[in-house]
Amino acid sequence: MNNFKNILAIETSGLYCSVALRSGKEIKSNLTENENEHGLVILDFIEDLLSRSNLKKDELDLIAVSNGPGSFTGLRVGCSVAQAIAFANDIPLIPLSSLAVLAHQAYSKLEKEKIFVVTNAHMKELYIGSYEFKKEEIKILKKECLINQEDLSNYVDINSKETFYVGNGIRFLQNIEDKNTYENCFSQASNMFELIDLAIEKKSYVAAEEVSPNYLSGEDHWKKAN
Repeated sequence: MNNFKNILAIETSGLYCSVALRSGKEIKSNLTENENEHGLVILDFIEDLLSRSNLKKDELDLIAVSNGPGSFTGLRVGCSVAQAIAFANDIPLIPLSSLAVLAHQAYSKLEKEKIFVVTNAHMKELYIGSYEFKKEEIKILKKECLINQEDLSNYVDINSKETFYVGNGIRFLQNIEDKNTYENCFSQASNMFELIDLAIEKKSYVAAEEVSPNYLSGEDHWKKAN
């Protein structure tokens, strides 16, 4: 498939810290049961996965990190840890959109091709992104962006029966049938590997210094929001 045998995936953009390790075809993962414990558990999670796979950090071939948009604190933790390991061991990084990761999680679980993600950015704002999944490909239908809550209706087609809406921001949708919404969907690192493989095919991996959290709205905004 590719030359990256041992891949570490980190997902800390939301309420739960999730880390996964694929060695060959085998995937091992850790996920917090409690919210907002990223900084407390992430290093132990990584050490546990490496130990269970009989690997050392310098044997990792690639690290992928969900780099936003999302929680200010969570993104800082995930990106900082990914960069530190990559710097110390000369490992390439792949940054992945947290909205795309969540969309793919929903696609895998619900088997719906068109996924519209709406997540709460606080301060009466929302992150949105729209995607279509076909034949192991992902197509961005609407560019990821930050919008005001009251503008959400301008971005959705309430008459579409093909689009499925996911994320903790769908409570702000109006006139969308319940069967087309799924609020309790949380992205997990173990689900990132198909997107990672697509990124590898496109050679989207970069050096550690090129990765940073994508807040869309800027760091100052998130310091106020969290």
